[in-house]
Amino acid sequence: MKTSRPGRLLLAVLLIAAATMFAVATAAAPAVADYTGANLPDWAIGPFTRYDANPLLTPQGDGFEADETYNPGVLVRDGVYRMLYRGQRGNTSQIGYATSTDGHTYHRYAGNPVLTNSLPNETTAIEDPRLYELDGTYYTFFTAVHDGAFDLNEATSTDLVHWIQLGPIVRDNKNAAVITDPADHPLLINGRYVMYYGGRASSGCGGAGCGTGVAYSTDMVHWTDFIPIDLHLPGNYAPVEICVAVTDYQSIQGGHINHGIVLFLGGGLMSHGRWYYAVSEIAMSRADPTRSTGQLTDAVLSPAAPYEQNGLTPHTIFMNTITFHEGKWWMNYGGGDTVVALATAPLRDPSATPFTSTGLETGQRLPDWADTVDTDGGASSGGIANVNPIPGYGLTGPEASMRAESVHGGSTALMYSGSAAGAADAHAYLKLFDLSTPLTIGPDTVLSYWIYPQGTAQSPLVSGDNSTCVAVDADLTDGTALRNGAITDQGGGRLHPQYQCGRLTPGQWNHVTARLGALAGRQITRIDIGFDRPGGSGGYRGYIDDIGITG
Repeated sequence: MKTSRPGRLLLAVLLIAAATMFAVATAAAPAVADYTGANLPDWAIGPFTRYDANPLLTPQGDGFEADETYNPGVLVRDGVYRMLYRGQRGNTSQIGYATSTDGHTYHRYAGNPVLTNSLPNETTAIEDPRLYELDGTYYTFFTAVHDGAFDLNEATSTDLVHWIQLGPIVRDNKNAAVITDPADHPLLINGRYVMYYGGRASSGCGGAGCGTGVAYSTDMVHWTDFIPIDLHLPGNYAPVEICVAVTDYQSIQGGHINHGIVLFLGGGLMSHGRWYYAVSEIAMSRADPTRSTGQLTDAVLSPAAPYEQNGLTPHTIFMNTITFHEGKWWMNYGGGDTVVALATAPLRDPSATPFTSTGLETGQRLPDWADTVDTDGGASSGGIANVNPIPGYGLTGPEASMRAESVHGGSTALMYSGSAAGAADAHAYLKLFDLSTPLTIGPDTVLSYWIYPQGTAQSPLVSGDNSTCVAVDADLTDGTALRNGAITDQGGGRLHPQYQCGRLTPGQWNHVTARLGALAGRQITRIDIGFDRPGGSGGYRGYIDDIGITG
């Protein structure tokens, strides 16, 4: 990971202690397993399986990597796996080089380290190299540490041994991710190379690694237009750091080439105390690389093996690299901030079960979004008007994310909340699931879910029966939504949040079913949860579980 050694250890101890206290106080979420082939959206890469002979590299000798060897950048050229890795002794990190013919057994270069902390802004360390190649030139981007501060530095080479240091390209930040093809060649996006960088601290924004941005270049050396961006991640994703970015890739056997961008992230990722650092993914728009279009709400790889749960920073996985070779994705990563390990992901079986139902449990489809308003699908999206977060909890908007608090079955449900402002129009539609392969509605299709609206007896945050003005909704490919039609529930009430008001019983689980046959032939592309109460005032809160679309 990314700070100087004493600071990193202290931060890890403090965060793990805080997570433990949080878990005791709130009955924290159970250890949800990493995503599987059955519950990943089409745009995501995975699931990942650890190499059974991990770790690949461990600390050795009494030189620059005597204490830790981790966080590599890897690519394959001319049939050889070529790795830059971070070696550490005491507080000082430098960068070594190793090669392999099979991706498993690596041989270190005898003249290591190949990059040393030789520039004025590298007096403490150089860390976490990303590695790319374009037209015979290798580019590495790494964190330079000096006097308690961080910069993002760059260097170039033609042989991976002799490097030309270019110095800092971003001050007071770190973590570069240049958008590449699956073989780690940087690609021109709208005529320029694009680099994500940065991250977000666990609290506040007062130093290095704080803030995420995007920069552009025409030659991979001179970077301009450093634009801050908002990835629209829930607050409890923090801390979070940029890892790598890939486009023009496949995730499914025989599937289409995805021309969007998958951006890997490392960090807390809504862990609720289950780990310190793990790896997950979000989707970004190629037409506008600053705009997020998809989001995983759990990890694709979280600490589980002994070499991840122990080490300099326990319960930690961090990755700088991913490459596609011999029909599968190779993710080399740092385990416990101490060793180099490997996880791979073949292209998924196209016959994996499509979205039909989920109880939000281990191995089932998990939401692609958390606490995110649906504003990017035109009129069908619903958006938001005059709905605020529940006050007093530091929230930035209405919520829709997983909790282990009140469930219909299993151990996890979806919690929703917000506060209506008393205006004539008060509504909020939040994204849950993206269906990149749309579901076609048939004459016998049924939508069902269980909903527990809290009343005033269950929560002082709730006003009246506001919590009953909620329904599961869906965006259709023709630009309409379920709520726009004449679809009714089993009791004859229109399947629209506004018309569910008062029909549900607060303080208990209500089963809602709706036949969708009147919309036969139309296609569902996204599933939302909506609140809608014209003139409504005050809070609403509740839970939804066991969502299904059958027939």
